[in-house]
Amino acid sequence: MRLLISIGLFLLSLALMLVGVAERTVWAPPANYTASVQFEAANPFIVIPNSVLKLHDGTPIVSATGPRSVFIASGREADIAAWVGDTSHTQLSLNKKGDKLVSTSVLGPGPNYSPVDSDLWRSSQYRAKSANLKVSTEGSGAAIIASDGNTSAPGVVKVTWPVERNLLPSNILIITGLVLMLVALILNIMTINSIRRRRGPRRKVPRAPQGPRLRSVKQPKLAPPRGRRAARKLALPAAIAVVALLSGCSQGGSTSATPSPSASVLTDPPVVTKAQILRIVKSVAAAADEGDAKNDRNALLARVAGPALDQRSAYYSLRKISPKIAALPKIAANKVTFMLPAATSLWPRSIMVVTDEPGAAGPQMLVLQQQSPRSQYQLWYNIRLVQGASIPSVPAFNIGAVPVDPAAKYLTVVPNELPTKYGSVIDLGAGSEAASLFSLDNDEFFKQISQSQDSEVAALKNGKITFSHTLGSPQVISLASVSGGAIVAVSMIDGYTIKPTKAGSAITVTGLEKLMLGASGSATGIVSKYSDMLLFYVPQTGSNGAVSLLGVTQSLLSVQSR
Repeated sequence: MRLLISIGLFLLSLALMLVGVAERTVWAPPANYTASVQFEAANPFIVIPNSVLKLHDGTPIVSATGPRSVFIASGREADIAAWVGDTSHTQLSLNKKGDKLVSTSVLGPGPNYSPVDSDLWRSSQYRAKSANLKVSTEGSGAAIIASDGNTSAPGVVKVTWPVERNLLPSNILIITGLVLMLVALILNIMTINSIRRRRGPRRKVPRAPQGPRLRSVKQPKLAPPRGRRAARKLALPAAIAVVALLSGCSQGGSTSATPSPSASVLTDPPVVTKAQILRIVKSVAAAADEGDAKNDRNALLARVAGPALDQRSAYYSLRKISPKIAALPKIAANKVTFMLPAATSLWPRSIMVVTDEPGAAGPQMLVLQQQSPRSQYQLWYNIRLVQGASIPSVPAFNIGAVPVDPAAKYLTVVPNELPTKYGSVIDLGAGSEAASLFSLDNDEFFKQISQSQDSEVAALKNGKITFSHTLGSPQVISLASVSGGAIVAVSMIDGYTIKPTKAGSAITVTGLEKLMLGASGSATGIVSKYSDMLLFYVPQTGSNGAVSLLGVTQSLLSVQSR
């Protein structure tokens, strides 16, 4: 019996190993799939849509070759289409068989523009004469190819899909076959030893007298046949059956020419990836460092705008007058602790990022916005978070937050009305109609400003002071929270107008106000303006929560005589 089992195991092991080897050789898929096209390039851009890149499974590699520099970038297909706009470009598609690329020229009047270093691209490569780039097809990933945006794009394009082979099934078959062959060998050795022991010593023994032989009547064989020949007859069909069953196993890494349908996206995806955010923040920080080092407003223009630009520009003016004034805190970029991109396909697009470098005064919220597809993200608000600030629950980064209209009425306070209502609370305290809308118990900024205003009124003997709190920039940036509220970045201008009440008296100023005015005072009065970049959490109407201040950055904006 052991001999029969060993023979069966040997045949089975041989079949398993043969199938395993076949999985790696004759049944193995090709190393990669390729599709290429060569044409006379006349347009400055080439667009490869998501449908082409998803022809096969896996992450495709886009290659291009041309006589000049070659630029390849990946991004959302809708973003690439928005960036190209009505500019002439070449659109690549598949032929009817789906095995070759076809180029179609799309003419338009739009202006050419360099695609290099655009914030829209998830990844990019810029090389001389040839370049290649892995392009993820997730999130409607597509590719754009160009030279420098003004000359013709490269005329040779190839898309390669490397086949990721799963060798685990063949490894299992081969290893299992080797183990079974070893077991069969052990059984064979045991059988041979057993046979030798049963035969005993090999010597001749005298034969005993034997009687006459009787011829027995043949009976039909009811028991199954036994012996080596019978075992061989049974083992062969079994091995054939095993091979037939195992040959149906398909290679785990094989690919299909037609991609499987993916689930439809019901909402807009986030406007940027994590890699994009890190790259954008570093670029903004580098521009701010250059401007701070030279006190040069022009160095900021590409990456800083709105209230953030106004505050830094005013401070540069002071540093040019007196180099002894300390530099502004740096824009931190190395340690990003919070990222919240908007989820939209429209422009402008917004991102909120919290950074916190070691040695900094505290975490800072950077609020960035991109005005159009071909513009860069710019820093609009640089807000230092107040001590103990707790940002409410927001959607996950890979989901993104819905942008909130500055005039949204479903919040307890309309975002673009926050400066006037908050200013009313600063001026009137509990007497303001808006006081109940704000959480003021832990609002140190409110306490400091309101106390400062009261002190100035009490100290002013020969003059009269009036206060104003107005919207500093119409660009109010808001993103929705999980609870239905919104995180709002807004600018407030604090105006202080002081005029003398007695003839012959004058208003004096000190410190930075004196430096910016260029004089110690004015007989006609002084008008000072401070810029406040504020970060609020505004709950949804009907909720029990109140508007809370999360962060603030204040800076002197201007001082002039009346």
